[in-house]
Amino acid sequence: GQPTDRLRRGPFCRLAEGMELNPGDFVFHADPIHLRPDGNRLVLFAGRPLAVNPDEAAALTRHFNQHFVGDGLKLEAPAPGRWYLRVQHPPDLVTTPLHAVMGRHIGGLLPRGPDARTWARILNEVQMLFHQASVNQRREEAGQPAISGIWPWGGGRLRDFHAHAAYTRVFATDPLTLGLAQAAGNPTAPWSADPAALVAAMQPPSSLVLLHWQGLWNPVLEADGEAWVEALQALEIWLAGFLTGMGGDFTLRLLVREEDSFRYRPRHRYRFWRSPLSLGKRLSGVMN
Repeated sequence: GQPTDRLRRGPFCRLAEGMELNPGDFVFHADPIHLRPDGNRLVLFAGRPLAVNPDEAAALTRHFNQHFVGDGLKLEAPAPGRWYLRVQHPPDLVTTPLHAVMGRHIGGLLPRGPDARTWARILNEVQMLFHQASVNQRREEAGQPAISGIWPWGGGRLRDFHAHAAYTRVFATDPLTLGLAQAAGNPTAPWSADPAALVAAMQPPSSLVLLHWQGLWNPVLEADGEAWVEALQALEIWLAGFLTGMGGDFTLRLLVREEDSFRYRPRHRYRFWRSPLSLGKRLSGVMN
């Protein structure tokens, strides 16, 4: 079947951006996209390859908000590539996550449900609005892909969900992880590429800490095998430094997916009868 949003993540991610948000505000992700004709189809591209800069994001969101001022819609861009849409009247829609549409024909993946016709009109208006924008004229002159529109997904309200977690601290850069932690009342801190710095930030040792690393996510989205291998090697090096720095008695649980995890304790290093198995081989076994 078609991939759909299991977690209404929009309001949590927006919360992590440091912007004021009422529990009853309905928020979509509404990230910028490029639609490329392929015969009689439209293929969607998004993410880092668009290379949207802050001035472009500010200009297009301002243009959008002036046009839709009477429709109860407000587009916000706290980061150039991460946009959110606040909706005054929550729509009855089923949407498709952006990562499930990237590089694919959008037919059959557009928002559907009782309010689909209204939102098809809105998205078409956005495409025409952006097509005429001077931002896109300059991008096309520079050989960059035009910003064709937005992709609404992950819409919801904070008050409809109750986040609970027992973590004493969460280290991450991912907005969803940070937003869920904040909603659950967990203290947060930035992830550090320096394992020694992160070990120092964890002192004195806490009972249960979440470390969220997303270095493999963009290579997967962009189907970049070389970058995936490089990111995996960087993670293995990081983990080696982190385990050395932690030293004493602790348990590390590496979560790959909801149902897949690996557990490590310092005493495991003395199990000399077991052949070492690289993280890459472990992940390959899980992913296949």
